[in-house]
Amino acid sequence: MGTLRMGNDPAASVTSPAGRFHDLDNLYACDGSVFPTSSGYNPTLTIIAVALRIAHGLAGTAPAT
Repeated sequence: MGTLRMGNDPAASVTSPAGRFHDLDNLYACDGSVFPTSSGYNPTLTIIAVALRIAHGLAGTAPAT
């Protein structure tokens, strides 16, 4: 966790908020590595939510509300 931090600034982060790498086209990270840090809880549901958010962005569809 925390090895591929998300952010808008390429100097301070590795991926965009959409999970896309700043320096590489067509490469996305959608796992626990985009979290800035770990918590004291199991991150499984959060990892699933991040993966679904990035997948919906790639597919061009909005997640169901």
